[in-house]
Amino acid sequence: MMKLTRRLLPGLALALPAAARAQAAQPADYRWKVMRNGTEIGSHNVTFSRRGEDLVAYSDVTVIPRVLGVVVYRFEHRYTEVTRAGRFVSVESRQNRNGRITDVRGENRGDHVTLQGPEGTLRLPADAAPLSWWEPQRYNRVPLFGSTTGKLMDITLRQESRPGGITRWTTAGEVEAVLDYDASGRWVGYSVKGDDGSTVLYAPG
Repeated sequence: MMKLTRRLLPGLALALPAAARAQAAQPADYRWKVMRNGTEIGSHNVTFSRRGEDLVAYSDVTVIPRVLGVVVYRFEHRYTEVTRAGRFVSVESRQNRNGRITDVRGENRGDHVTLQGPEGTLRLPADAAPLSWWEPQRYNRVPLFGSTTGKLMDITLRQESRPGGITRWTTAGEVEAVLDYDASGRWVGYSVKGDDGSTVLYAPG
C-alpha cells in the first residue's frame, strides 16, 4: 500500500469533504422490476447524472406483458427531467402506449412554466413541476402536471408515517398508487392500479 506523506495529508483532508458533498448531491440510481400477479412484466430504471449545476434524471419505463409468449400490451415511457438546486428546470417526455405516441415538453421560464403536449401549449404557475415518483418533496408544495398528459393533474395525496421511519404517500384520482420512502427520502416501494384494474408492484431490480 502506498504511504501518504505529511505534505499530502492536508490537501487530502480538504478534498475529501468536497468529494463527499458532490457524491451526496447526486442520488443513487433506481432499478425496478415491474410485477403483476407474481410475474415480471417490465422494468423501470431511473439514472442520474450531472451537467454543470444541473441534475439530470432519465427515466425509462418498459412494460410488455405476454400471454403464452405473445405480447398483449406495450407501454414505453422515456422521460428526461432537469432540476437545479432542487428546482424544476425542464422535462422532455415520450410515451408509447400500444403504438400511440404522446410527446410532452415543459420548461421553467422564471415567472411561469410553459407546457406543450396533447392539450396544446399551457402556461402554468412558476412553481409547477412534473409528478416524478423520486421527488416526494414536491407533493405538498407545487402544482403537479403529468409528463404523459401535458396538463395539470387531478390528483390528491395523503401522507402517513409507518414503522421503521417509512413515509407513505397514497394518491387518489387520476392515479391510484401507494409509495413508500425511507427516512432519507429515498423511494423504496410502489404499487399502482393498472388500466385493467389489477395491481402492479415494483420490486428491486
